[in-house]
Amino acid sequence: MYLLIAVINNEELLDQLITGWLDMGITGATVAETTDLLQLISHHIPIFAGFRSLTSGGMIHNKTLFTAIENQETLDKAVAYLERICSRTGKPHQGVYFIIPLTAFGRLGLEVNEIQHISHMEKKLGKPLREKVKKDSG
Repeated sequence: MYLLIAVINNEELLDQLITGWLDMGITGATVAETTDLLQLISHHIPIFAGFRSLTSGGMIHNKTLFTAIENQETLDKAVAYLERICSRTGKPHQGVYFIIPLTAFGRLGLEVNEIQHISHMEKKLGKPLREKVKKDSG
């Protein structure tokens, strides 16, 4: 099991990335809004205000995604997709990713079966997933 962490500098890629990962069966990602260190110090520490000329000037927010992935095959697909959509922009500095092996993973709360899990995900997404599951299992 692995922890994939991706910091995306281009917020426009977020929807595409999440949709692609959902199609791969990655449904447990967490997204946090983060700020680049250079942006932070250029806006909040007066002595470093000159760094603003090295950045776009505005306070840039990144999106940091955390997801536990159970197997190497899914991990490889997730990373390949991430690299592909970032390279398609034709721009440098779209973000970074890193992978950490997990020694333990557990779910908190009541146990649910696959049907209950899918129903929960459908409520969160506001769209059906059952067709995809039927295709995958059939």
